[in-house]
Amino acid sequence: MALTALDYAKKAEQLCALPDVYLRLKEILDDEKTSLDEIADIIILDPALSSTLLKLANSAFFNFPREIDSISRALMVLGIKEVNNLINTYGVTQAFANVNEHIIDMDRFWEVSVDCALLCKYLAKKKNIPEADGLFLSGLLHNVGTLAMMQSEDKKLQYCEQYDSDETPWQRQQDVFGFTFAEVSAELLCLWQLPEKIIKPIREYHQAYSQELSPTSSLLYITSRLALINSHPGMYSKKTFLGKHLMDDLDITMDEINEAIDFCNGEGLAIMSALKLKK
Repeated sequence: MALTALDYAKKAEQLCALPDVYLRLKEILDDEKTSLDEIADIIILDPALSSTLLKLANSAFFNFPREIDSISRALMVLGIKEVNNLINTYGVTQAFANVNEHIIDMDRFWEVSVDCALLCKYLAKKKNIPEADGLFLSGLLHNVGTLAMMQSEDKKLQYCEQYDSDETPWQRQQDVFGFTFAEVSAELLCLWQLPEKIIKPIREYHQAYSQELSPTSSLLYITSRLALINSHPGMYSKKTFLGKHLMDDLDITMDEINEAIDFCNGEGLAIMSALKLKK
């Protein structure tokens, strides 16, 4: 009997543990009575998390005019919602910190993931997409199911990664497994109890071309493909690959697409460095 996306997600959940500090923070962030000082006290106890949050807070990603030099200030300036997003970012990326780097090109994997996240952030802000505050994380984690599949299907995974201009990685995934790795991503993030607003676009975006879905799902469809284009120059055409009717629906022009690419090319390495994703 063929395994489902959920089956693979459950296997990965057992093998890839979320950091203890993340689990503790998630617990107190879910409590509305928790104070900023209590959150700061826990973050400070983990030097890696503290360093990551401060690097991200001081990056052009947020573009604050003054340096954010403490966790307390980061919490006050960014707000609980944004810090929660950054903590989720840290937790999930650290869970996969020790995966086998010889199965796929991990630098390219994270490059595509970070590019997709930055493209989501840039275009969502540019076009005032509603309900988009979790879309950076949706972009970053949309393909984390690939890392989940590495735990038990390395040979088939390598085949799925050998796509070319005549097909997409998602077509190979569907042909080999009967589902895309985005479905595994969504199932795994559900098991880890991330917010539904982050998971929903990941679950839906492959259907955005043929169905009328939310703007966040449509935008993730566009940005996931744009990130792939950006990592494989010349392999795919922006004019035919992005879904023109989706761009029209969101009122996104090709000039804005090119601006978004410039933004992610300028910020991508800094974000990968802050998250310690670049080898």
